[in-house]
Amino acid sequence: MTADTPLNTNGTDQKPPPRRFRCGSRLVCGVVLAAVLFAGAAAGAGVTRHIQHSYPQAVLLLQPKPIAQLANFTPVAIKGEVAETFGSKFIVQDESGRALVDTGPRGDKAPATKGETVTVQGHFANGIIHVDVIVHADGRSEGFGPPRPGHGPGHGPRDRHGEHGPGFGPNHGFGPDHDPNHGPDRGPPPPPPAP
Repeated sequence: MTADTPLNTNGTDQKPPPRRFRCGSRLVCGVVLAAVLFAGAAAGAGVTRHIQHSYPQAVLLLQPKPIAQLANFTPVAIKGEVAETFGSKFIVQDESGRALVDTGPRGDKAPATKGETVTVQGHFANGIIHVDVIVHADGRSEGFGPPRPGHGPGHGPRDRHGEHGPGFGPNHGFGPDHDPNHGPDRGPPPPPPAP
């Protein structure tokens, strides 16, 4: 027997107990640890995204200012009468001036009618108020602002490809919305003009 070998109480050689978890390679341990951390980060990101989309954004209401006093690239609020409407934009006027109000990609109809008194809050940049909130004279309010990522125009099969999905619609040349003047079925181009 050597001095390095531990002895049992009965004088026999004693072996160390086997390890229950043994990582044969540091690389394997690193990969397992990275996978666990990645899974945790992905789960956390998913929960955060769900919470952000489930609860409405808070908006700090501002006191309306005269249109003539609006400063470029600042949050603003104005109160006035709708002078004109066109598409999703309209003009609000008060005693000091007029301002163009853009509601964003909300279709072809402005959310206010000509002659209606509204309070508009948003961000003023380059002569245009980009709306966050519109409060109507009767107390109704409408929230606007940028669409969430993955939402809004251009983010869905109906928006990208027309009502019936890919391959259909006026810009695709076939399907129920086919326009004979556009698309591959329109025939050969006209001949060049005679010299």
